[in-house]
Amino acid sequence: MDFFIRCVTGILLLIVNIQLTNYICQGEPKKQPHIVLIVADDLGWNDVGFHGSIQIPTPNIDALAYNGMILNRHYVQPTCTPSRAALLTGKYPIRYGFQGTPIAAGQALALPTTEKILPQYLRKLGYSTHLVGKWHLGYYQKRFTPTQRGFDSHFGYWNGYIGYRNSIHATNTMSGIDARRGFKRAGNEMDHDRYATDVFTGEARKIIESSKRENTKMFLMVSHLAVHSGNRGPNHLEVSNKTYNDEVFGYIKDENRRLYAGMLTALDNSVGKIIESLDENEMLKDSIVVFMSDNGAPTDDPLWGHENFGSNWPLRGEKGSVLEGGVRGVAAIWSPWLKEKNNVSENLFHITDWLPTLYTAAGGDFEDLGDIDGVNQWKSLTDTSEQVRSKVLINIDETRGEEAIIFDQWKVVKSNRTSNLVINLKYSGDPGNVGPEYDMSGVMGSSVGLHLSKINCFTGDVCMNTSTARDVFYVSRLRAKVDGQTCPERVSNLDPDQQYECFDGYCLFDTVQDPCEYRNVAKQNPQMLDQMIDMLKQFKGEMKMQAPKRITDPDANPSRFSGYWEPWLEPFVKN
Repeated sequence: MDFFIRCVTGILLLIVNIQLTNYICQGEPKKQPHIVLIVADDLGWNDVGFHGSIQIPTPNIDALAYNGMILNRHYVQPTCTPSRAALLTGKYPIRYGFQGTPIAAGQALALPTTEKILPQYLRKLGYSTHLVGKWHLGYYQKRFTPTQRGFDSHFGYWNGYIGYRNSIHATNTMSGIDARRGFKRAGNEMDHDRYATDVFTGEARKIIESSKRENTKMFLMVSHLAVHSGNRGPNHLEVSNKTYNDEVFGYIKDENRRLYAGMLTALDNSVGKIIESLDENEMLKDSIVVFMSDNGAPTDDPLWGHENFGSNWPLRGEKGSVLEGGVRGVAAIWSPWLKEKNNVSENLFHITDWLPTLYTAAGGDFEDLGDIDGVNQWKSLTDTSEQVRSKVLINIDETRGEEAIIFDQWKVVKSNRTSNLVINLKYSGDPGNVGPEYDMSGVMGSSVGLHLSKINCFTGDVCMNTSTARDVFYVSRLRAKVDGQTCPERVSNLDPDQQYECFDGYCLFDTVQDPCEYRNVAKQNPQMLDQMIDMLKQFKGEMKMQAPKRITDPDANPSRFSGYWEPWLEPFVKN
């Protein structure tokens, strides 16, 4: 009998060890992971707690970052269409002429179908592929829309934004409903005073539940409207419950910033509910979860007309600028396969890297991807932590005269005088950081905090007690913060414009010593400046020029299609 018990016990221990080994072993997963990509729209560097802010609590986003890895040098494109194109193609937008301003409603522009994108690659590996929320890569013909580009399903909108409480997308000359389930009109699913962030979260949960039932490997991209502003006008910033929001954020005196806080809180809650759903459906332990912003916040600059009063403090610049505030994006990743959780990575990472990184994690061969700009960072994230990228092209916008490139810690910048450079000290500058004391206990007790700490413990990581975890997370927060000590000039009373020299020539910044880009060291480092200008020249020689600026096509007017935005350059088929 004792021999039998010892045998059974040995077999059970062997099974447990095998299961733990499957999770603990680094490098490529032993099984294909579910991949969840959560993209915030126009979220500012200073709007998450893990970068040091106390004004707007983001406990779920923070918990994801602390339990996983904060990507502290994660670079994106200056605006939304180019960023999404770079993310999905793994190529710099200059390769296909997308380096300029975002696609406007009614412009006959779209990401070329010659560019293969991430869901197409993952579908070939057996994944079900789903997009919830924003597309913004063109729809003037059906062949450019998500379900024709590799996504099995899409529920959301095709343009750059909609109203939070309806599915209206309005321009200066046109207005119509922008709500789709695949090709079908879906205005009835997003109207009736439903709040967009909650609607998209509910759809994401349904997809997770369906993937569990069907036992499929899932790629889910939740491309939120939040925290982008809605339609222009007095209600362009919308919260779920204004009365409640005013009570919760009464310490924020500016009403616009207070509304932004409510929009961000809904986004944070969404992250919590998505993680909760993954765990409830027993998928979290086999998942990669990435959270990022597509670009920096447009603060209160009227140039874009969609200011959301987010904060990029203390980084200089905002959405549309090649300065750090526009392109150094909020980003974090969690997965049981990360070797060093509770970590802050200072390695260079570009948004184009996600395609090869996630494709490799899913079991794909990097060689399948052909000639791309993205770098496979999966092994670096999960095992070695080594720096595998030394150069990032930020952008070359030949029509606006804006360009920037990074090499190691060095960054060369040339800006256009119409760029968003004069920082309003109220928003993109220091918003005052007035708020409650940072609540690390709330972070740890958030939905994400509870679910991820459980998985981290199960998969063989150190099971930290409350006190230890709090200390570790505070260290991560300090490491991820860029503050006044790092950027003393940024918190001085000097006029930002007086120091800015990059309109008529190239500036050189050391982004490690001067992340706020206030000390132009071009004169002290002429050889490095010339070397990096030569890099830019090489990219210019490979660049596809932007097409002439397309005017809004009057034939795109939703009034021609029963009030809906439609692919207007092909015969309309009534749904």
